[in-house]
Amino acid sequence: MTNSIANQVKILRKAKGVTQEEMGTALGLSYQAISKWENDATLPDIQMIPKIAEYFGISIDELFGYKLNALTNKERFIQFMKNNQILCLKKCELKYGGTAEYYINTENFNTNSQIAKIGEYFADCIRENHLEFDTLIGLAYHGIAFSAATATALFNKYGVTVNYCYDRKEPDSRGRMICGHSLQDGERVVIIDDVMTTGTTLEQRIEQLKSKADIVVGAVIVIVNRKAQIDESGEDRIRKKYGVEVYSIITDEDINAYMR
Repeated sequence: MTNSIANQVKILRKAKGVTQEEMGTALGLSYQAISKWENDATLPDIQMIPKIAEYFGISIDELFGYKLNALTNKERFIQFMKNNQILCLKKCELKYGGTAEYYINTENFNTNSQIAKIGEYFADCIRENHLEFDTLIGLAYHGIAFSAATATALFNKYGVTVNYCYDRKEPDSRGRMICGHSLQDGERVVIIDDVMTTGTTLEQRIEQLKSKADIVVGAVIVIVNRKAQIDESGEDRIRKKYGVEVYSIITDEDINAYMR
């Protein structure tokens, strides 16, 4: 192992806040093995390299010190979506008119690793935009899984604790439309959903949430903000009515640029 990789493991371990013993236990090794790696005394078995990268939540290239500047974060996310058949590069008819060169199939988020990854992207978006809020809300149905993964990533990756809840399209047996944290008047919330086009559905759901408590919607975050062939975009609609900024991990323009 080169000195740079030895230093990388030591830096990552300390940044994660774990001891050599704890890291060794997680990887099924002794703390002496970790110590030898960090002191550049031995090489890890090649089969351990992916496990080390996964343990620290980085790519193998990054473990070896390569930043892969050829791809931006958005391009990496698009590639992740494409590789997992969530982004389908195929012409389709849009529900609100016109055609597009791709469609998003959020049904293909079907493994824990995929959900964990999308949660990290949402959490990174929250941190990068310095969003301050009290409660994270997921919108049924796909937004429930994405928001839960986001809440987990916020705590595991950034040490941030927030309230969490999700809404329902139909009341449960007790008549509840919101599960988890009980919304309170004056709370500032961030809403998580999958895809936004016209904003009509989102507006209805916000009104439903506001009927339960006089909340302040600080931001809405979606995977992609699609541009339908209509006079007013969903983003503009929500911004005008609630004064809310809509953030998207990627946009139509990002996907089109990637395909080019």
